[in-house]
Amino acid sequence: MVNRRTTLTCYLISEILPPFLFGLLTFTFILLIARILKLVELVVTRGVPLIQIGRLFALILPTFLELTVPMAFLLAILLGLGRLSSDQELLALKASGFSPVQILLPIGFVALIVALITLLLTTLARPAAQVALKKELYNIAKTRVGTALKAKVFNDDFPNILIYVEEIIPPGNVAQGILIVDKRDRARDNIILGKVALINTEEVTHTLSLRLFDGSIYERDRTRSGFSQTHFNIYDFKLDLDEFIGTAKKKDAAPKEMSVRRLIETIQEKEKKGMPAIPELMEFHQRISFSFVPIVFCLLGVSLSLLPRTSRTNRSWGVALCIVWFILYYALLSLGKALGDKGALSPILALWFPNIVVGLISLHLFRKALYESPLLLQARFEAATLLLGRKLTQFRNQ
Repeated sequence: MVNRRTTLTCYLISEILPPFLFGLLTFTFILLIARILKLVELVVTRGVPLIQIGRLFALILPTFLELTVPMAFLLAILLGLGRLSSDQELLALKASGFSPVQILLPIGFVALIVALITLLLTTLARPAAQVALKKELYNIAKTRVGTALKAKVFNDDFPNILIYVEEIIPPGNVAQGILIVDKRDRARDNIILGKVALINTEEVTHTLSLRLFDGSIYERDRTRSGFSQTHFNIYDFKLDLDEFIGTAKKKDAAPKEMSVRRLIETIQEKEKKGMPAIPELMEFHQRISFSFVPIVFCLLGVSLSLLPRTSRTNRSWGVALCIVWFILYYALLSLGKALGDKGALSPILALWFPNIVVGLISLHLFRKALYESPLLLQARFEAATLLLGRKLTQFRNQ
């Protein structure tokens, strides 16, 4: 009997592991496409080295893995057990004396491992990566001005200075249409306009130099009305990058960047002062609740695979079903977070709401699978899912 259970465990794991890796790579790549394009833009238009791009990519990855690991695990169960169901192997296992509980246990063991991985991602990897990403962007800003100044944006990251650039010409050391509002002098304000500017970073002195050509300076004394205007052919404007970096570093860390320990300390400090700590409580419970998603998805996927079916299924059916349930989960999560942010629900209930709803549905489905009782409207649901699966197949083949 022990050998039979060991064989069953190894067999089920071997069925879900390949689609899990496939789903993890596919979902992560799909979600990363937009970020990859932005990273490529940094290489092409800003001249950022590939080594720094690789570091940025590695630091962005944990945020997406936090989402794609549970999603890939649900897909793996639906595809792996779906293949066994379509080949009547699950029916043969039941005929051999294996109950749905015995089929659930090996996959549940894998779910615990995936849940632990998700917990490490949410509590350790992602917050640390967020902080490291911020520091890496600061380092790039020191050496690559094209990433510090953005075109068609009012850049106010420098203290008491507002800079507007109409266009930055690749690789980022020439700009057109410059507007600078300088309020560093308490006695007067300067508004500087230039048609063209050469941008240079001096790494030794950590200064950002803008050499403006063919422009004007409008100076206003704060104690008097009116402006004085000065035209120039060449004007050098310098900024201290250390002020920019230092100001950004002094900003309070967002809840997403805090470690679990820092989150708990911030919550306790705010509660002692009688201040609401809703953002910190929401972030803390989201990290913990999200680590239980693989366990909920495990019960859901096994239940859906064991339910009696009126038709044979294929891979497209599994992909479509995974997408449908994942959309449902995130719709519930978005609803819970919206209610939690407004104070309509407590942070605990708001963030655990999707797990509770999907978990109760999964328990009901597993009970149906235990007694081999078909669901009401199951035939229509399967027909709709199969239709979505065929559409996905057609889209993939185009």
